[in-house]
Parts: sequence; C-alpha cells; structure tokens
Amino acid sequence: MPKEVLFNEATVLQKATELFWHKGYNGTSMDDLTRATGLSRSSLYNSFGDKHSLFMRCLNYYLSDQEKSLMQAVGGTSSPLKKIKIAFKYMVDVILRDDKRDGCLMVNTTTELSNVDEEVGTLVLQNTDAMEHLFQQWVKEAQQQGEISKTFTPQAIAKHLFNTYSGLRISGQARPDKKSLDDIVKVALSVLG
Repeated sequence: MPKEVLFNEATVLQKATELFWHKGYNGTSMDDLTRATGLSRSSLYNSFGDKHSLFMRCLNYYLSDQEKSLMQAVGGTSSPLKKIKIAFKYMVDVILRDDKRDGCLMVNTTTELSNVDEEVGTLVLQNTDAMEHLFQQWVKEAQQQGEISKTFTPQAIAKHLFNTYSGLRISGQARPDKKSLDDIVKVALSVLG
C-alpha cells in the first residue's frame, strides 16, 4: 500500500518557489529546501524528484501564477490598447510591492541558467514566445480597431513591449522608484502612436 501524502503540494511548491526566487537555483541547497518546506529530503525526492526537477516544477508554478494574475489585471477591459497599458501598470505595481527586491524569477533564471541548462533555456524561450504572442495579439487587435498606429508591425511592437516589460523587473530591482518606472513605460508605449 502506498504511503499517504501528508502535505499540500501547492504550499510546498510556493515555499520552494519563493526560496529559489530569493536565492537562485545555484544558491539554494537541499538543506535550504527541507527547512523552507518542512519536508525531509526523502519526502522531497519521492514527491518532486531531484532539485532540478523541483526547480522546473517551481518555474511552471510561478509562470502559471503570473499568467493568472496578469489576466485578472487586464480582464476588466475589452480595449486591447487598455490591456497593454494595464499590463504595464500592473508590472510597475508588482515591482513597487517587491520589498525584498527579488525581481522576476524568470528574468533571474534567464540570466543564471538559460545558456547552461537546456531544459531551462527551452522554458525561457516558451515563456518569451507566449508573452510576445499575447502582446502581438493585443497590438494587432488595437491596430485593427484604430487604437494604435500601424507604423510598425504587430510582431516588432510585441518584441519591443515584452523586452521593456521584462526590463522593468531589472530596473525595478536596481531602482524601485515609481517615477523612473513610469517614465520607462511612457517612452516604451510612445511607439503605439
């Protein structure tokens, strides 16, 4: 008879995600993970696999949570231009609430691991593609509705917007100042015409 699992998987993933987010993958040990989650090494290994497997689960957990939060933030409007503006306002708000200045787990992971870990690199590219696709969809709809200029292609604008969106997290770690962040957003969105 299999042993009964006596913990909440989502809670463990949340705690492990927060630890990886704060310390990075290489800075997090299995001892750190056992302390943070309250689980023994054997429970972690049996339930989540090795440290890398747990990390990948945490990245997917984080991405799912971030997507859900962003979609809730923009869900109150049908205007694609407003969705873009709300997404950037949402990001500035997230940065200003980040008291630990941990930044974005995906941005941090990109700089730490994407060029040395193929599985992480693949996930980073999938996330980049998904976010660019989302921005491209909004831009295309906004152009069709006459809300924004057609000077640039939806693809080019989407890449620009996602680059700025991600870059805000880095700027926010260094200087979490509302005026500075708002200025970056204002200039970035000026290409929308």
